[in-house]
Amino acid sequence: MVVDVIATEKKDEQEETLVSFPSPIVQAGKFLSDQQSSISDGESTDLDGTSQCKRSVYGKPESLKALQYEMSCKEGEENGGQIFKANLVPDNYDFKFSTKGTLKMLDKRFYDAKKKCIKPRRGNLSVRSSDFFSSVVKYTESNDNDDFELYEQKPKWIFSGVLNGWPALKTLEVIKIECKRSLTMNWVTHWDSSDKKNNEPPTFPTTRSSEVRAILRAPPYTAIGWTKESPGYVFWFEGNGTGDPDRCLVGEEMIKQFEKDRLKKSSNGLLAPSPKCTKVHMISHRYAVGDNVQVRDRLTYHSFALLEWDHGKYCTVVELAYLGGLGGYTAKCNWLLDKNENPNSLYKSMPPAMIHPWSDDFSEIRVTNVPARNLKDHLEFMKLHTGKNDRFVDVRHTFSHDVRLSFSCKEHIVRYLINYIERGKTYSEIRRNCQTFAADFCAFLAGKRDVQPFHPINRIEYKNNAHYFMYESSMY
Repeated sequence: MVVDVIATEKKDEQEETLVSFPSPIVQAGKFLSDQQSSISDGESTDLDGTSQCKRSVYGKPESLKALQYEMSCKEGEENGGQIFKANLVPDNYDFKFSTKGTLKMLDKRFYDAKKKCIKPRRGNLSVRSSDFFSSVVKYTESNDNDDFELYEQKPKWIFSGVLNGWPALKTLEVIKIECKRSLTMNWVTHWDSSDKKNNEPPTFPTTRSSEVRAILRAPPYTAIGWTKESPGYVFWFEGNGTGDPDRCLVGEEMIKQFEKDRLKKSSNGLLAPSPKCTKVHMISHRYAVGDNVQVRDRLTYHSFALLEWDHGKYCTVVELAYLGGLGGYTAKCNWLLDKNENPNSLYKSMPPAMIHPWSDDFSEIRVTNVPARNLKDHLEFMKLHTGKNDRFVDVRHTFSHDVRLSFSCKEHIVRYLINYIERGKTYSEIRRNCQTFAADFCAFLAGKRDVQPFHPINRIEYKNNAHYFMYESSMY
């Protein structure tokens, strides 16, 4: 594997040009110019390594070993990572802001006028061109089957840093650089990694453009999970007033952690029993949106499954939703007792890998323990927070049944959910959403065939996929 240098030319920041680059010397793990890594919001670095850190790190790429670990994958999985689009702006994007109040290629919503910098944690992933390209390194994969290096490997160009303050966006392959000309609305490809004849590094367009963006692909493992070590877009939040400490676990590692918890609680050489799921309920509701209620709001219902356990200490909400919908929105979860705290308990517990912009094309499964001991308690909680300016509107309880599975312990539930999300990761308002998931999950746990999504619209194309919970997804 080789990491090369990307060099660019510096131009006068006051010029009427869309190109303005510094000329740092960049190597993997080193930044050898006088420019320091950028901190978008100027905040303290005390929160580094946590979900709350909003630092944007540029010009300080990771080591070769770290890049190799992140980008390595099984054969056939090379192009499977999540796709992101970053808005690239020239370095002199704000030189007229103090006199004319205008910005070049950046909407004012994404600019912090007081700190004179791009706002962090915005969905359009805005970044100065010099910051972006100073963080891009050349990466060539080694071929273990080519001992004599007879076949030249096409290099990849990797952004290595922290993009726009999102801690999950640290390693991203540059797929394309696109731009919009001033007189057209169509995106034009300026640089394409798939061009076999071009091994040159990606650059910022020199022609006048109204917009420039980079198409980026996260590491291959992000096709199936937040972390490489623990695949599966499923998280379980414990605590939340139930008596247990606050903890957010993700992916398959949850199963091992629950087993470790049981070992710690064992006595007299006997392994502590795992909680067993005894009842399942389906509940649906509309979201409270204040006085500005649109037709869409009246038709949109969110459905979830509520699980009761044999210990009777608390219940658990299980729901399917947008991927990153909580991590990208400061974890404003309706089931939290401290939802409106900043930061709340879930946000503080989330691993940094979960903090990225949300996607309405992909899904995650959220599992949250709640203090309610049974269905009645949970409906009381929802009633307490019902109102047009609160959390819920028009709460409906439509299904309840005993759990009839032979294997219904906590670890089993996790395995079922991971199997399900890995069989189908997409999100669709008609075919695959919170309502279809709740119907599938309730039918699976209860052993019933006739469970349907809540809203008639979602029943039109609904096809029960309860079998997704049972089988290892990698074998399909």
